[in-house]
Amino acid sequence: MGYNLSRCTRSSPVECFVDIEEVDGPTPSGCTFMANRQGQHIKKITKLPIASEEIKIRYLERLKEGKLTRDENLVSPFCVYFAAYDPKAKEFFVGHHKKSGLWLFNGGHIDPNETSTEALRREIDEEWGIQIDTRRIQPSLLTITEITSNPNGRPCRWRFDIWPMVPVTKTDFQPDQSKLDTEFYTTKWITPTEAKSIITDPATIEAFGQFEKIFAA
Repeated sequence: MGYNLSRCTRSSPVECFVDIEEVDGPTPSGCTFMANRQGQHIKKITKLPIASEEIKIRYLERLKEGKLTRDENLVSPFCVYFAAYDPKAKEFFVGHHKKSGLWLFNGGHIDPNETSTEALRREIDEEWGIQIDTRRIQPSLLTITEITSNPNGRPCRWRFDIWPMVPVTKTDFQPDQSKLDTEFYTTKWITPTEAKSIITDPATIEAFGQFEKIFAA
């Protein structure tokens, strides 16, 4: 897997800002920003119409600080949360999370030198045990969650979450139950109406609000 570089807008490769798209083949060389392709990938995501200007500004400010992952910065890491949904059945897949006690979608932290697309692919394999082509799945939402209670004693204060929504056919969606059981008491398909009675996490409420828009289209 490589990356497609385009629209170099400055003469100096150090200052070069380009769009990044995953493509088959080797990673090209040239612009020295490739060492920070993770941040550039997230910067590209902030250009999508998927968050308020306030959220986008906070994302960009956080990017300037660097050290975007949990391994580098325990206080304000970036994560991906992903949700399977069936556009025909108008339902989405959630689980009763063991650690938090909340009804949540699947998700995990972005690793060092990993784009959100790569994190999505890895997390799908780790949590669902299936292969899905993630290259054309764009994020649908950006959220920032304040962590007010951390029973593990970790210093995490803020979580910057990128939300790709994963379209599937409900009848064909067969995640590995043993992998789901490590994170969740139970999982199930629900409608937006059912979600309102069990989902209380603010970021997850925002996410199922996206499904209401998708299902109404």
